[in-house]
Amino acid sequence: MHTRRYRAVLFDLDGTLRANQPEGFEAFVEYAGRVGIALTEEQIKICEREAHRYWASDRVDADMARYDQRGFWVNYNQILLNAMNVARDCADCAHRIQDLFDGYDPQDVVFADTRPVLQALHDAGYTLGLVSNREEPLEPFAEQYGIRQFFAFMLSAGQAGCYKPDPRIFYRALELAGNVPPSKAVYIGDNFFADVIGALNVGMDAILIDPRNVFERYYTTRVRRLRDVLSLIETRQAESNAR
Repeated sequence: MHTRRYRAVLFDLDGTLRANQPEGFEAFVEYAGRVGIALTEEQIKICEREAHRYWASDRVDADMARYDQRGFWVNYNQILLNAMNVARDCADCAHRIQDLFDGYDPQDVVFADTRPVLQALHDAGYTLGLVSNREEPLEPFAEQYGIRQFFAFMLSAGQAGCYKPDPRIFYRALELAGNVPPSKAVYIGDNFFADVIGALNVGMDAILIDPRNVFERYYTTRVRRLRDVLSLIETRQAESNAR
């Protein structure tokens, strides 16, 4: 009799199951072009990696305490420009980009793959959990997105008292999943620094959603689309059966 490779499959929310469209990063690249900064493909990848790195870091809280709302976002724009080494070409571009963000009005979109993937894993008997760096409880959002029924539990950073990649939020999620050992769980997310590093550091497996191949030199267990997670989990199960 084969043993199951995973007992629990845990998901990030933002950027993994739903997203703003256009995403904030996509809008940033567009607005940079509109203020005269022509970015290469490699610079755009650097920019996206830096955005992921920033949102997984302690700098966010420190900057929120340091700046008012507009100042926070101007500083964030400057961080991305600095990472791409283009800041010197436009001294006020961070401010001009933020002026354009005043008109940013994205749609809140659930990915087309989300419900079919969750349904398939739920029907296959996996314990599903939703673990997010949002402050507020996740249940109202899951209800809004029509995915509440798939999850055995939900855990926000506000409830956990810490943010991914802090190990404590992952350990708490494993407890809520039924005291599942880390080796029997896989985490699925779109932020390498928060989701993948955090999960790996506690002994879980991790699958990175990386539609633009931004992290191809950083991590091998990546998929371009959420639906590709299903075949990857099946492959892992087959590998376990073969041992």
